[in-house]
Amino acid sequence: MKTINKTWILFAGLMMMMSFSSCEDMALGEGFLQKPPSTDVTKDTIFGKAEYARRVLWRSYQYLPYGMETKGFWTQMCMSTIEGLTDLNYDNIGYSALSNTYYPGLYNAAIEDNTTINSHRTKMQFAQSGIWTGVRHAWLFHANVDRVPDMDAQEKARLKAEAKMMVAVFYVHMLRHYGALPIIDHAISADDATFPARATLQETVDFIIKLLDEAIAEKEFPWSIPETELENWDGRMTKGGAMALKTRVLLFVASPLFNSDAPFANGKASEKKMTWFGGYDKNRWKQAVDACKAFFDAMNANGFYKLVEAGDKGIATKREAYTSAYFDRGNTETLIACRRSFLCTNDNGQFDKAIRWGAYCPTKEFFDMFEMQDGRPFDWKDAAMAKNPFKNRDPRLYENFILDGDKYNGRNADMVDENPKDKVNYPKGKDWAQGRMHKLSLATGLACRKWGLDRNTDAYNRPVQWPIMRLAEVYLNYAEALNEYNDGPTAEAYQYINAVRARVGMPALRVGMSKEEFRKAVLHERAVEFAYEEVRFFDLIRWKMYDIFEKPLHGLHVYKNKKTKAYVLKPFALTKYYRAWWKTGWEPRMCLSAFPSKEVNKGYGLVQNPGWE
Repeated sequence: MKTINKTWILFAGLMMMMSFSSCEDMALGEGFLQKPPSTDVTKDTIFGKAEYARRVLWRSYQYLPYGMETKGFWTQMCMSTIEGLTDLNYDNIGYSALSNTYYPGLYNAAIEDNTTINSHRTKMQFAQSGIWTGVRHAWLFHANVDRVPDMDAQEKARLKAEAKMMVAVFYVHMLRHYGALPIIDHAISADDATFPARATLQETVDFIIKLLDEAIAEKEFPWSIPETELENWDGRMTKGGAMALKTRVLLFVASPLFNSDAPFANGKASEKKMTWFGGYDKNRWKQAVDACKAFFDAMNANGFYKLVEAGDKGIATKREAYTSAYFDRGNTETLIACRRSFLCTNDNGQFDKAIRWGAYCPTKEFFDMFEMQDGRPFDWKDAAMAKNPFKNRDPRLYENFILDGDKYNGRNADMVDENPKDKVNYPKGKDWAQGRMHKLSLATGLACRKWGLDRNTDAYNRPVQWPIMRLAEVYLNYAEALNEYNDGPTAEAYQYINAVRARVGMPALRVGMSKEEFRKAVLHERAVEFAYEEVRFFDLIRWKMYDIFEKPLHGLHVYKNKKTKAYVLKPFALTKYYRAWWKTGWEPRMCLSAFPSKEVNKGYGLVQNPGWE
């Protein structure tokens, strides 16, 4: 793990400390992204010195999308994870947005009007997420940095490219939640008379791609953080990150949610082409293919980025390589990252509370996804597999779950429950419901390891990296786009998915798959590789895999005989917080979030998403 010196910590601190009168949080609606001129701190003051000017851009970094609980920062849904809407995770926290709003089917546009209440926090808060503040600060910096007297032209050009990429990151994140958006291409000032209406989907995508292309074309924008700057500035935007982000957005909009012969849901926004393109165009897959090829051509030419692998400095095993890829700072796989605060020891950290209180409860369905180490699908009907399902599985299984008998804090975990029908022969293990493994966190009978880890103090009291995007995703984006555009997997498509599998020692996929079989394999690989990294939900909606949402989920009781050490494994239905769509079916309108009804009613052209009118 790299050691980042105090300069980066200062950088992170400045993002949270600075609050200029002319640069502070902006209201939406009638004051959409604007503030009156300051009476004390002026633009001349801020942009009269390089040190102050940089802080405007640094503050935009503060609002980058972030998906993990840390001290002082909750996720959008109050400790919950968006994976709790999918088949990977069951939210058992009790007072979260999932258990109080989404699971009972109570979510609507009016709830978006007041997301300050914990149970009303939503997966994407249009007015209160801080994203628009980040957009404002990026454009404010971009518009004024040229006037800074003590900053050279090269740094100005680099930072302007960072600002454009920053806006693109915000927009890609919002597009996956809302579809088309109002386009803000400058810092709106107090004397602007009009505010932007919602654009079409094509206009929104074009805006994002234009921002990224302009950043990529800037010669002063580095491909990766230069070696001489890495210790201080790892985590800043780069050309490599911009090219990677381009693959994500083009893959997303090429998928059936938007790229189809019919809209996923009917409404005014669909009629205005804000939530689909108006028809299917196979060339959208070609655009995704081309973006991926351009990225890998640049990577081969410029170096630095590579999948983290066993044998890299400080990485001894394939399991460690997988964990380092998403967790460790300063690695060669992270393309875009956000750092907010610190994980704290014991009960002081929000993430510890999120795990302990039941936000992260992995399901049996997720457990079953992990193949055997030889590449065979795990199957409970196979007697040898069912006898001990913890043996010889995909190494990523053990880094997502804390399993009985596996390594844990320097020893082997004793993670079995007490069998209520035979407590004498099947007692609970010494690690069951102990410490971080509170009984609420064991609602599914399975314990989450990912992000919590077992590194004792090594995981705490340091800036936390949230991987907005890492290299493994670009590999899988390329494999998927090639398969869809060519109506079946090419040799190159196999090459890219197999590279991700090989990193953890999984064998290559069977050659000769159909287009549908390969697509299923890619989506499976994305599920086991990116669990709890906010990928699965967007994969399900972009492919309109409503049947996955509708499938009731299960936990797994794990009992072990104290003498024979033989397991008794009992699946059980998860019913404490019943998901409304298990009974009534997934409503397509749920694919996109509703805009706050108050914002829609202000009349500046924010057309509501279909189904939430």
